[in-house]
Amino acid sequence: MNSLRDLTGRLVNDGSLHLEKLVGAGAFGNLYRAYDTDTSSKVYAVKCLEKHVLDSPEANLIERERCLHSQVSSHPNIVTFHRHFVDKEHEYFVMDFHDGGDMFRAITDHVYYRNTPLIKRTFAGVVDAIRFCHRQGVYHRDIKPENILVDASGGNPCLTDFGLATTSCVSESVSGTPPYMTPGAYPATSSPLFANAFSESFQSEYSPAQSDAWALSILLMNLVTERWAWTSASPERKGSFKKRYLPDPENFLRGTLPISRPLASLLVCSLRPDPGARISLEQFAEAVQLIEDLFISHDDLATASPAVRRAAKRPSGVKYVQPASEAPAPPGALHETDYPPGLSHTPPPRASATARATGVQ
Repeated sequence: MNSLRDLTGRLVNDGSLHLEKLVGAGAFGNLYRAYDTDTSSKVYAVKCLEKHVLDSPEANLIERERCLHSQVSSHPNIVTFHRHFVDKEHEYFVMDFHDGGDMFRAITDHVYYRNTPLIKRTFAGVVDAIRFCHRQGVYHRDIKPENILVDASGGNPCLTDFGLATTSCVSESVSGTPPYMTPGAYPATSSPLFANAFSESFQSEYSPAQSDAWALSILLMNLVTERWAWTSASPERKGSFKKRYLPDPENFLRGTLPISRPLASLLVCSLRPDPGARISLEQFAEAVQLIEDLFISHDDLATASPAVRRAAKRPSGVKYVQPASEAPAPPGALHETDYPPGLSHTPPPRASATARATGVQ
């Protein structure tokens, strides 16, 4: 949340816009549904931010967000940026309004449950938007369901929130939201045990393009399973990524998530800790479209772990406790206390406040 006052009901931009309703609030600004007072029919999304001293780090970051979003907003899968204005206290971004909500809501409403065609169409639109950004030299660095707007059916995705975007081909700042961050987006590890596996983390910089591609793999998992794969891919933390995924990636994925064999194999290729060993975003996107079914097959479900069977048969998000009468989970499966949370839980905050405040790329 932020310290901004609720401006609902206020007329702004010389009276041309009426802030009708507060529809979202984040760490750095508020989002309003607004209408054009001249026509009363044109509706916009207006992002309100605190106004900062000219040339301060905060003001420069807001200006960067405005410039980068404007630069790529012509793409049909990116929210259109119309204009920017200021008053004595605030800065405002005027954008297209999408009343379908974001992808996080669609996932938690189970819109994509066992709907491979819808997931493939929606995911293709997101990938197309990211590839367009990269061709323009813009890297988003915070791809996640909350930053993708969709229609009521879960389709027609539109990427938004360029607050962490950069034009730098290399980055040194901790930018993003932990479940979606590549290992290289965390501070360099001090442990020599991971020097080979985490070549990305042993450098003082990482590739924002690789970071976006990694986040898209996690996003696809969200769409199929309604879960995060792990809470953090940091090599320093003793979580499921380090303890369970790295020793046996494919068995981890198939032992904990209700995904098909082809999807598990593909994700292993896109989520390798060494960025040089990963397949490209283009290869990954093409391969997703060739997979007949992203969900676990009925034959595999019959022999899957109890956790996978339950996740496949009912909406996830409820922590699974294995009854004593059930057989132990197969190698690679998570223990109940380690199981990644479902997306019905509160979205995690993005780990980038320091980077935004200092202006580090």
